[in-house]
Amino acid sequence: MNKLALKRTSIPLYVQLEQIIKSKIIMGELSPGAKIPSEKELCETYGVSSITARQAILNIVKEGLLYRHQGKGTFVREGTADVNNIMTLKVKGDIEDVVPENLGRQNVQVLGMDFISSPTRILEILNLEEGQEVMQVRRKRSDNGAPVSYIKNYLSADIGRKISKMDLQRFPMLDILRNKLGIPLKTGVQFIEAVSADYEIATALNISISAPVLYLETTLFAEGKKPVEFVQTFYRSDRYRFTLNIGLEDKKGVGLCR
Repeated sequence: MNKLALKRTSIPLYVQLEQIIKSKIIMGELSPGAKIPSEKELCETYGVSSITARQAILNIVKEGLLYRHQGKGTFVREGTADVNNIMTLKVKGDIEDVVPENLGRQNVQVLGMDFISSPTRILEILNLEEGQEVMQVRRKRSDNGAPVSYIKNYLSADIGRKISKMDLQRFPMLDILRNKLGIPLKTGVQFIEAVSADYEIATALNISISAPVLYLETTLFAEGKKPVEFVQTFYRSDRYRFTLNIGLEDKKGVGLCR
């Protein structure tokens, strides 16, 4: 059986497959205009029947996230992940302020260190050329034996080759980049969203497919706005919440509540 084969639970298989495809669209693994895997490929990858694969695709087509081109396949509709249509709450601070509490006592498990052909979106974020490989690092953090977060780091192959598994088990990636490799990180941009767990995330965090998770996207830059690292972090929403300490300076025209 394929290691990604879906499990028979109270959630129908076609719903599980829907969540996987939709999550890949939201995370940018399937960018607008991209062709999704065929029904046959989905069957082989996830161990489902052609009826299940067809039903999942049809449901997403009905939602307007995908469209079918006769004889060519099924594609992600343009505008499905248009960040220009999403309102943003801007918060400024130091990158150290967004490190979770009790990070030091958490157990880190390195699930994979692989050189991959990266999705176009990640290549664009890291300012790499089409066809260049990136290092993808996958880790899971646990507290008292229970998984609490799943992290996927993306770095250029040149940087990735300098990182060891032992360091990843002992230090946060931020410390490795700064202190071990001497990369002068200067700024970062972080986005926080609520998403549904797909099969990969649910398996890593030991939660149900489609369960809500807190999703963070972080891009770190060196001097001259040179992108160094792109990070996708998924937190169990039953184990984490975000706290914002707010200074109430007297500024005209600014109000937290209206």
